[in-house]
Amino acid sequence: MNSKIEINVYADESCHLEHDNVEFMVLGCIYCLKKDKNYISKKMKEIKKEYGLNSMTEIKWTKVSNNKIEMYKKMIDLVYDSNLSFRGWIAHDKQSLDNDLFHQTYDDWYYKMYYYLFNYIINESIINYNLYLDIKDTRSSIKNEKLKQILTHYNIYNINKVQAIRSDEVQLIQLADLIIGAISYKLRGLETSTAKLEIVNYIESKFGVNLLINSSSNQKKFNIFHWRSQK
Repeated sequence: MNSKIEINVYADESCHLEHDNVEFMVLGCIYCLKKDKNYISKKMKEIKKEYGLNSMTEIKWTKVSNNKIEMYKKMIDLVYDSNLSFRGWIAHDKQSLDNDLFHQTYDDWYYKMYYYLFNYIINESIINYNLYLDIKDTRSSIKNEKLKQILTHYNIYNINKVQAIRSDEVQLIQLADLIIGAISYKLRGLETSTAKLEIVNYIESKFGVNLLINSSSNQKKFNIFHWRSQK
């Protein structure tokens, strides 16, 4: 019988396509002890009901608006107050990568960026990890198997599973979508929505961070890193 502690990691991505004319890609994940996930999911459902939504209604960054802004703030509060943590990896210079120089494809680079995202979290040999990634396309299962191979190649062996999931069916991955959406919004310098700007500011104030700069390495609750390619 496996007696190791288990941690669930729920990951999402933004601006991840190779030819989308965006110079950065944002990877992010919410993670917690497996034993805490049901409690946190229940709290998310309660918050949704409090603001007149069906408990299974998907929350996401694109839906942030003034009439539900307090609900989204409560979701951020839940991350802050619970045993959840967030890790973000922002990869810059995506459109100007010289993959040939490093004998790699864009997909190779993409998987390396995921390795760096998870490497910060998966650092305890006494813990097993379950990785859940939002389904993006019909190739998700193939990509997830490749990701597991990459992690193993870089000596990360304590992965129970890498599984594609639907964000509208799993509560916690919706929090990852919300936060990486805020990071992407600030990186773009957008000011098209007062509600989204308020959520960006609320995240920065709540966690004491600036989304445009690196967190300190010992900042575990909310940690982000900005990666730039070698020129």
